[in-house]
Amino acid sequence: MQRLNTAIDLELRGVDCKHKINYNSSMKNYSKRKRAFTLAEVLITLGIIGVVAALTIPTLINNYNKRQTLSKLKQSYSILSQALTMAQVKEGDPTTWEVAGIYGTPTDDPNFNKEDVITKFATKYLIPYIKVSKDYGYTSLSRINYDGYYTPLSGTKSSSAGSYGYIILLSNNVLIRNGLGDACVDRYDDGTCRSREYRNISFLVDINGFSKPNTIGKDIFSMQFNIPDKQFKFHNYGASRLSTLNSCKTDDGSQYCGQLIYLDGWQIKDDYPWF
Repeated sequence: MQRLNTAIDLELRGVDCKHKINYNSSMKNYSKRKRAFTLAEVLITLGIIGVVAALTIPTLINNYNKRQTLSKLKQSYSILSQALTMAQVKEGDPTTWEVAGIYGTPTDDPNFNKEDVITKFATKYLIPYIKVSKDYGYTSLSRINYDGYYTPLSGTKSSSAGSYGYIILLSNNVLIRNGLGDACVDRYDDGTCRSREYRNISFLVDINGFSKPNTIGKDIFSMQFNIPDKQFKFHNYGASRLSTLNSCKTDDGSQYCGQLIYLDGWQIKDDYPWF
């Protein structure tokens, strides 16, 4: 009787174990099936990720480029401003500098030596107060294999890259071309300019050197030093924000975009023409 009970007990246990094994195996297989993704699910997920990336990555890149632009532009402006301040401490009032006579000089004056004036300004009043990586001297951007600079709206390459000035590369990879700024002082009845005069020392500043995009308002900005009022500023300083913004949105006025950033407290706002 005891053997019979034992046999029955073992048989029952065998049945239970068998059922338990089959149950566990089924659960494992079920779990495996639940954890796996079908090909369709994978493709749909990848598609969603691709769409999100396509929508967000360009914005992220744009924002990063803007932050880099602001950082380098502010640094470049500070370097040049401090250099000219130190030059005034050592050399005195700019109206007494050797280059002070440029203001009001007609651009067509045959006795005016433009190369001599620009070279003297760069070598005496600027270079001693900044860290220069390479001094190219009085030359043009095209002669040092600079690709030239482009307008933001139409993407047209400016012919001014062939204009001569004193060019230096700073230790932080900022490229600067010094030249002479002029203004129209007399016009014909139809509005075209009759005569022009030199007014200031101009600075064409590429904040990332020879690297692209070489576009005015993105990595190229215009600054100037006015000797009579002893001020270093962006071009178009003193104008209203609206006027500066409207000019900045055009090819011809894109040289004023640096002033717009300055007026906005060193920000590139939503209405800035980041073409």
